[in-house]
Parts: sequence; C-alpha cells; structure tokens
Amino acid sequence: MNKFSQTGTLVQTQTQNLTPQQLLVSNLTEMPVEALYERVDQELKENVALERDTDSEQWDGSAPDTISAEPPTDYDQTADYSSPDDVPDNLPSGRAELPETVVGETLSFYDQLEEQIGFLHLSSHEEELLRYLIGSLDDDGLLRIPLTQIQDELEVYHNISTSQDELEHVLRILQNFEPSGVGARTLQECLLLQVQHASDYQSPVKQKLEKLLTQCFDQLMINRWDRIQRSLSLSDAEVTRLQHEVRRLNPRPGSSMGEALGRNQQQITPDFIVETDPYGQVTLSLNNGRVPSLHVSDDDLGFLRSYEGRDLKTLSRTEREGISYLRDRVERAQAFIDALKQRRQTLWTTMQAILRLQKPFFESGDETLLRPMTLEDVAAQTGLHLSTVSRVSNSKWVQTTYGIYPLRWFFTSAARLDGESVSVRSIKSALKEIVDEEDKQHPLTDDALTTALQQRGFDVARRTVTKYRINLGIPVAKMRK
Repeated sequence: MNKFSQTGTLVQTQTQNLTPQQLLVSNLTEMPVEALYERVDQELKENVALERDTDSEQWDGSAPDTISAEPPTDYDQTADYSSPDDVPDNLPSGRAELPETVVGETLSFYDQLEEQIGFLHLSSHEEELLRYLIGSLDDDGLLRIPLTQIQDELEVYHNISTSQDELEHVLRILQNFEPSGVGARTLQECLLLQVQHASDYQSPVKQKLEKLLTQCFDQLMINRWDRIQRSLSLSDAEVTRLQHEVRRLNPRPGSSMGEALGRNQQQITPDFIVETDPYGQVTLSLNNGRVPSLHVSDDDLGFLRSYEGRDLKTLSRTEREGISYLRDRVERAQAFIDALKQRRQTLWTTMQAILRLQKPFFESGDETLLRPMTLEDVAAQTGLHLSTVSRVSNSKWVQTTYGIYPLRWFFTSAARLDGESVSVRSIKSALKEIVDEEDKQHPLTDDALTTALQQRGFDVARRTVTKYRINLGIPVAKMRK
C-alpha cells in the first residue's frame, strides 16, 4: 500500500491482512500466563457455549519433552513535551505504579534495549551506531538529540565515520524494538509508532487512530474532540472508541522498562520450566498456571445436532434466531479453543528450538557457552514466521535450574574471532569475571584485560575490550582501586 511518511514523502509499504482467527492467535501468543488466565476467564463469562472441564483443574500441556545430550535431527514538534507535567491530560502519564517483584533479575532500560540487538543480524559498525543511539535516549525512551549532533559526536569524539542516511537507517531499526515507541523523536512519532506496530494495525479503529494522529495531532494536544469529530466525520461512538484507544498509548515508553523495574518490579510467572538433572539431561514443560482445560458445551452441540437435516423455513423466527445465535457461540468457542492449542504449539516449538541452539548453557548453566543466536536462527529451526518468534521471545520467561530468564536473554549478537562466531555475551562474561578476580590494589588496564582475554581464547582487540568494559559499566583501572 502507499502512504505518506511523517516527512511528507510517499513511501510504499507491504502489509499483511490478518484474519480474525490469526489475530486471535497472535494476541493470545503474546500474553503471559496470568494475562492468559484472565482472558480465558473473560471468554468463559461471555460465551455460553464455552465450558471448563470438570475432570481437570488445569489445561493439560504437552507431555514434557526431554532434550537428549545429542539434539534431535528433526524521527521540531511545537506541541511536544519536555517534562511529565507537559503530557496532555487526555494521554496517560506513563508513570503507573507497578506491582512488587518476587523473582527475576532487574536490568536497566538501556540494558534491555541492548539485549534486543542480539535478535538481529547487524554488522559491527551498525551495532556500534545502534548502541550509541540507545545511549543517547532520554529516560522516557525518546531521542531528543538531533541526528546531525550525534553524527558530529561520533566523528569528533569517537572517530566513527557515519552519515545522516546511515543514522536514519539504524534509528529505524531501533524504532522496531520493544517497548513500541522507543527511539521516537517527538511525541507524535512515538504514538504513531505504537499504532503502526500493533498486531491489529489493519483494523478499522487503528486506521482511524493513525489518521487522527497524522491529521489532527494539534487538536488532540488541546483535547478538542469536537473539532476532531468534524474534521474526520466521526460518529459519537467512534469518538468514544478513539478516546479509549488514545488513553492506551504510552507517551513515555521508557517508563515501562528499565529503572522503573528496579523500584517497582513485576510479578513474573515463567511460561516454561526447564529442569536439568545432574547428568545434564534437560526436560522442558509448559507452565499453564491456572488456565483450565476447555470444551464446547455438549448440550449446545446436541441441541444443534437435533436440528440437522430439518428445513429451517418450517421453524418460527424465534427458533431460527436462537439456532443462529447458538451456532455462532459454538463456532466462537471452538475457534478460541483452537487458538489456545495453536498458542501452546507455537510456544512449545519456539522453546524447543532455543533449547537445542543453546544446549550447552542449559546443560551446565555456564553463560560463556551461549552461542550467537538471532530471531532468524529460531525461525529457521521452527518454520515459524519471524514476527511470531519475536512475539514469543519478547514476552515470555523461562525458569531454569540456574535462575529465571526472559527468553530474549538467550539471543546474543556475534563477534568474529579467528573466522568463527563467538557470543558477545560470552566475551563480556569472561571480561567481568576477570575484573571481579583482579587484585583491587593493582587493577588491570585495558591492555592487561585484553591479554587476559586472549589467554582465555578470546582474541579481541583492545578497543573492543574498552567498548565492552564501558557497556558493562566497569570504570577504568585507576577508578577501580
């Protein structure tokens, strides 16, 4: 389809129209366990034809899978804001309090963005630019430094040559990261990114919301819905729905991650459980939480079967309407059950692939054994679409013998050493270990750290060691005494 970019340039984009069933599967797949339970409970209340099994308190997952030692073959905005108090009243503040955390390790906002770099196949130069852009973000996740200034900083202070076009390209990559809206240069761009990245972007309401943000943004900022309604020819019901959709957008995407997690962490319920026995045997199971087993009502199915073969014209209008209503409920119930099954299969298939690709880590818990792995690698192993793997990896957690991790933690970028790909996390982990073990009265210089890494088989350059040390937040040697 053709559409105008925010710079007024006509660009051509390729979109995919999802069927209602595909959209349902997509939404359920993104949900963590507790959110799924609430969704199932809501569906049970709304659909008379959907019932929970009485002989099983929980929905049965697939039988635990055992992974053997050998893997099977098988973007200047006048209406912008600069402080939390400037956010219009009709938009959320983005500062909601989060529940207290009980498990999991906290990562800063910037760490979590950097982790997502491992999902991609990027050149070392692109990674360098992307990490600098991430470090240039404000705490709310927006980029307020002009790209021209960033270009000058890179060339003058870091001896990194780049261009405006290249920085624009890397910024577009960053704007595809989670949380949606991160890397935007204005509030308008931030909100538009969230709409355009929504799984139901092709739905009529999201298309109207995009039109509102594109054509009536200034009116939205002063809360003039009467003008917006006239300008876009909206009904009262459409205005109400759009107001609801606008309130769901987050003008401060950075507040949903990072430092906020350090103070107000979330209750984490792992979606997968991976257990490793003393012999390195790895067993995978799904955590279904309180999600019950479901079935279509036998009474409703029996009632519909009793009318099979009958001429509906002979029935009264009330009877025909009743049959039509019940048939619609039964079909919806079956579609929901099918979507749950597909969600389970997608999660299962994705986690199996991650287990096989990162088998040495799951066998030993040794972080340095993590191999470079991207979304493309998992998609190739599973046959799943890249966007599907991304949804699973961005929203799920796994409980292992060695701790609880977000799935995205297992995706790590690669460094080339002696012609072979080595996980950047492996090098960083070894670097941190060397610093932790050094003589604090005589801390190691970057040259000494380089030598120590080389002795461990990591033939890295000194400037690479310096970059990784800075990424890890480790000060220079004279500051570590």
